[in-house]
Amino acid sequence: MLSMARSQKANNYQVVIGMFLLASGAVKREMEVLAHAGLSISYSAIQEHLTLLSDEALKRLKQLVKEKMCFIVWDNLNIAFRVESQRLNSTNHFDNGTTGTAIPLWNPFTNSDTPLGTLPLGMKPTRATTFSVLDWSSTDTLPSPTQAEELGRCCGWQLRRLAIENIPALGHLKEALGECPEVDPIAVHQTEQYPVPAMHEDESSMEGTIRVYTTILRSLGITDADLRAHGLMFNDGDLLTDSLVDKIESARRNSTGETEGMKATVRRFGLFHAKMAGCRLVVNEHWGKPNSLSPGSLWWEHNRLLKRKPMTAGWKAKKATPWKPSHELLQISLAAHVKDGFRLHCGQADLDAWAATATMDDVNAVADRVHDKLFSTAGLDAVRALRPELRDITHENVILLNRDALFYIEFVFAIKKGDIGRVVNVLRVWMVMMRSNKTMPKYADAIFETLARIDRYDPVLKRFFLHNWLVNLTGRPYSSKEVDLLQEHQNFWAKIIYNAKGVNRSWEWLSKITVCIFTLREAMRTVQKTYKIPAYGERHTVPDMTKEVQTLADALRDEKIQEHVNNRGSVDSSSVAPVRDLLEEGSKYADTRTAFKKFTPEVRRAENLGVVDAEEVPEAEEREEDAGTTEEDYDVTEEDLYLDEEEPYAHVDTLLAAAAEL
Repeated sequence: MLSMARSQKANNYQVVIGMFLLASGAVKREMEVLAHAGLSISYSAIQEHLTLLSDEALKRLKQLVKEKMCFIVWDNLNIAFRVESQRLNSTNHFDNGTTGTAIPLWNPFTNSDTPLGTLPLGMKPTRATTFSVLDWSSTDTLPSPTQAEELGRCCGWQLRRLAIENIPALGHLKEALGECPEVDPIAVHQTEQYPVPAMHEDESSMEGTIRVYTTILRSLGITDADLRAHGLMFNDGDLLTDSLVDKIESARRNSTGETEGMKATVRRFGLFHAKMAGCRLVVNEHWGKPNSLSPGSLWWEHNRLLKRKPMTAGWKAKKATPWKPSHELLQISLAAHVKDGFRLHCGQADLDAWAATATMDDVNAVADRVHDKLFSTAGLDAVRALRPELRDITHENVILLNRDALFYIEFVFAIKKGDIGRVVNVLRVWMVMMRSNKTMPKYADAIFETLARIDRYDPVLKRFFLHNWLVNLTGRPYSSKEVDLLQEHQNFWAKIIYNAKGVNRSWEWLSKITVCIFTLREAMRTVQKTYKIPAYGERHTVPDMTKEVQTLADALRDEKIQEHVNNRGSVDSSSVAPVRDLLEEGSKYADTRTAFKKFTPEVRRAENLGVVDAEEVPEAEEREEDAGTTEEDYDVTEEDLYLDEEEPYAHVDTLLAAAAEL
């Protein structure tokens, strides 16, 4: 106020508050009220500053790609435009657009940014055939013994972690737990992100993907000559994006232009979408029969014990299994199963009494027994070796559920830790499991093709590929996340928080606001820090699951689900179907040449000539029909940002109240 009394142009304070209001999702009415009170600049002035910010961001973006290597990620942004008073030229409609982000390439050899030309275009293998041809061997179809051993050690550590976190009496051993064994960790560093303007281009077709790609390069100010100087550029997206780029590279493989032929692109499917697929793989296979009288399935735990809102799951479900509740269900379920497993194998009747005096060696010994008996294929084989009349189907099913859910939790924690080696080890196993009939063959193909392709890359390109597959926005340990999830979060801010309301909603506005999202968020954080406004994100951590875990653990104990019971009863045999061992089923299929037949040179040449007999691959056609892997959009919710410790998100109403109090 004293500054404004000296000069009306001394409005730095008002500008920051104006940007804070815009970043917080305030509407025009609140902005004008605070502007007339002298606390903020006017709404029109805020728009002028936003235009300046947008122009400055674009200028900085173009300069960025001239100084260092970058890679890009894009994703579709679908917005419903509702018109209250419709006319011939103004009706309700649904627009499909695309947003993108440029990310500087991290150099894993020097732990710094990557100079231009480090990955020349010639480092990418030349595309000579219509379809991808891989010089693969049998070692590419299954995890190697080393990878299996590494995965086993990490899963054992996850068991110990879950036990210490969910058995209160073991709390004194938290510091003794140590870190999970490392495989190929990405060096901790802070990732920068630079959004490109949103575009009204639908990327769900080959033509749309080409337009999106050229539009992004035009926004970056990149020409063919610039691409040659820049070098290879990774592009991330979901499975649909990966497939479309592959088809474009195939159709334009004889093109001489770098942009036209996508000569600089190196495809990568998003690990977030792979995580969702892995979660659905576990839940669909172990969902069980709804309304069954027998306990032991995920349906029994989710609907009957936890009394959650019913959800659709299973391979025959008409809708895709929702990821968010499935992810939470597996976390709660696995914790309860581990707790009950330690009760069974700790050697004492009272788990808490044993835990109070247990040492880390004691925990390791019990964890090994629990893993061998209840969380491994060896444990399943042991109970299946019994005489048929003594088999306990419910107990066998829970062993498979434990093993498959443990793989998923290991994948989730490997991403958070930023250990790409652990991530790849789980992908190797999922690639086999998704080979089973009526599961997810498209993801199995994508994982197989990607891992086999990078294994034949130049070692330098392979290391760059893997160590830029995750990002870390904070530069702190345990803060890594998937590149495609980063883009989903940007879509949330663009679509929900910063999108204009009513008639002002337009793609012109979105193209201007998207490049300023993180500048606006920095203004919001600056005001919050200056006025010591609480970090609202810390209030929205994952709610305590102790009661839920205990409820499931008690039910497992009462029903003796994790114990072998001879002749469990007629209910078990009549209403409980044996769950498939997806690892076994997928291994059988992967052991046939049909599994990866389409990646062999002979079949590719035959397909190019149109002489492949359909009767040669009936199983593959049947698998495609039953795949149930249609790509669906994932709409990020506020809960996603609540789970991101590095991205605190405040309720709009709460922020407006705080702004009003100023």
